[in-house]
Amino acid sequence: MKRWTSGLDAEQGAAIHGLILPNSWYPVRLWNDLVDRYIAQFGGGDPQSFRQVAEQVAETDLNTFFKVLLKMGSPALVLRRASSLWERYFDVGVMEPVERGPRHFLLRLTAPRSVERGPGPVTCAVGVPAWQERALRSAGALGVRSTHVACRFKGATTCEFDVIWP
Repeated sequence: MKRWTSGLDAEQGAAIHGLILPNSWYPVRLWNDLVDRYIAQFGGGDPQSFRQVAEQVAETDLNTFFKVLLKMGSPALVLRRASSLWERYFDVGVMEPVERGPRHFLLRLTAPRSVERGPGPVTCAVGVPAWQERALRSAGALGVRSTHVACRFKGATTCEFDVIWP
């Protein structure tokens, strides 16, 4: 833990109280810093190393009550509620679901491009798809794939995720 949090400024250190919890809320700037530190210190610089963290966050956060709702619902219902699920993690940005067909959605994230004010590029490119896939598997989807197809950090106006399952 010390290795991960060393070098945080005083305000950031106070926000985590020396302990990073998977189901806790953190200011977006701190979250982005922690993601970048994780990749640099534990992932060998590979952004894909964050995928396992995002999956674990989804697994930990999908508490028993939420898991029951997922089992009673459908993967499509989970994606239709993407806006409210996004708000569980971030107080900035809007996740808009667009149903393209049976078992096929496009999710659009509108958020600030600044890592000081919005979720960073690794969260969007790696974390969001990993979380979506884990949540949909909990809702019974098999073979689910979420692909980050447009990125606001690479010139697009929104981040977009193409989500499909057979």
